[in-house]
Formats: sequence, structure tokens, C-alpha cells
Amino acid sequence: MTRTNRLYCAIYTNGTQGATLMTINTWYHVACVYDMITQTQSVWLNGVLDGSSSATAYQDASGTTTIGAIYNSSSTVCFNGRIDQVRYESIAKTASEILNDATLYVYYSFDSSSLIDNGPNGINGTSFGNVTFTAGVVNEAARFSSGPYLYHTYSPFYFLGINNHPFSISLWVQPMKNYTESTLVFVHKLSGWCVHFLVINSTGSLKACLWNGGNVILSGPILPLNSWTHIGYTYSAINGIQLYINGTLYSTTGSITFSASGVPMYIILGSDKGFTYCAPGYGSSFTGTMDEFYLYSRELSASEIQTLSNP
Repeated sequence: MTRTNRLYCAIYTNGTQGATLMTINTWYHVACVYDMITQTQSVWLNGVLDGSSSATAYQDASGTTTIGAIYNSSSTVCFNGRIDQVRYESIAKTASEILNDATLYVYYSFDSSSLIDNGPNGINGTSFGNVTFTAGVVNEAARFSSGPYLYHTYSPFYFLGINNHPFSISLWVQPMKNYTESTLVFVHKLSGWCVHFLVINSTGSLKACLWNGGNVILSGPILPLNSWTHIGYTYSAINGIQLYINGTLYSTTGSITFSASGVPMYIILGSDKGFTYCAPGYGSSFTGTMDEFYLYSRELSASEIQTLSNP
């Protein structure tokens, strides 16, 4: 619940309030944790500790769970807003687990020949054409053969539509065709705004791209054919795009703005559906294999990228 526009968590008579003033029309990830061993209650906002206090446990035998309202003897107070992805777990989660819940937006392992999201949000992919599966860096990987691709039937990626919002992408790729223009990660809305976030040009050079009112193109290395390469792409307004290859920083733009669309976005892996005119002006279907795709709604650190490059 909220009190005076701050996050508030109460177990019977024990209450803990957050320090951050929340604003309307903004999505927040919120969490309340009670640790019976330390008898500590804490509230978390977007994966960051926002308040904590000592609290004794509420140990009633039964009760009713209500979402979106508070009942008392004389009235009902309803929440005015939107709620999504509500979970109860009978453990006291750690700081790293809460940060992961709050910021790991989607994770495709491609294991068990599946496009299921292995992250916390259940944003499963859909295949256009025959996406097949083969041995990957970790268990199985998805194979794209100049036509098939992974897409979504709705636009779940709200933060990619917000100006200057940080994000990070991590994946393994293995190109398996003579060098040609091909799309790895394509971000778009239904019409208009679209960018090839990660694309390979006709000489095999990797490009990390963005839009700030004009094309932002950061050059990477030539990706070797038939070999696995780990790619890390992070963005924040302060650091701009930082491109990592096999866990090592390869190039950076320095500070740049991100001019987003203003609406939740779609992502396609392995194609641009023919929208080759979108920034930077080239793309097309990818022929090769992809594994361990992660998308975060925050800028990962160099050490976090290094960890992802060593599964």
C-alpha cells in the first residue's frame, strides 16, 4: 500500500514506510520482505531498499488476501491505479533476488526447444516461420535460417518507449552465412518509430544503434562466422551506449540522449520484418544461432556483463 505517496508495508501493527516520494502515472516495482530470523521488515522500490524497521511476526492461523483495496470495520479504501505481476513467496528474498525481479525484464534460454520466458515476467516469445533448436553455449540455442524470427503478439516493453530510460541487452550469437546485412535485435512500435538496436552490416561488422533525433551508430568488431561471440549492450544517458564483446568493453559513445517513441515497444529477434529503412538504414533476416538472450530495464555494470559472458 501507499501512505502520503510513499510505499508502506504493514504486518498487523508493524509498519514500514519507504523514503521515496512516488509520482502518478509511473510504473514502479515494489516489494515487501519480512525476515523472521532477523525480525526485520523492509520495503523495496525498483529493486532498491527504500526503508526498513524491526518488526515482530504476525502468526495468525488464517486470513483473506485482498488485492487493490483495504478493508476495515467501517469502510473500504480502494487503490486508484494499475497493478501487475502480483506474487507471494514464502521466503525472505535477498537484495540480489529482488533486484533481479525488478529489472530482469525477459530472459530466453531457448532450452527444451522453447521460446518461454525464463525471467520473472512470463513474456513468452512467438515464432514466425520455423525457428529450430540446436546445441548452444548453455544447453540449447535458437537457430534462424533467413526468414524465421522471434516476436511478440503485444507490446510489453514499456521502458523502451521512455526517453533516456536505461536498459541492457546480453546475448550470444553465431553467424552461419557469408557476411550480409542482418538483424539481431529490432525494436519498433506498430508504425513509425523503429531502430535496429543490434545489426550486422555487409562486411560482418557489428553495429549497436539508437535514436536521438538522428541515427546513433556505434561500431563493433567483425563477428567470426561459425563461432560464438558474446555481446553486451548497455545504455544510460550518462554513459551512452557501451558495447561489450566477450565480456570486455569494446567501444562507447559517451553521454547521449535516447529519443524514444513514448509508447510501449515490440522486440523482434532475428529479423526486421522487411523494415530495412529503419535506423540505421539496413538490416534484413539473420542466418545463424542465438543463445541466452537477456533484456534488463537498467544499465548493467561491467562486472555483471562479465558474469553473463561466462555462464
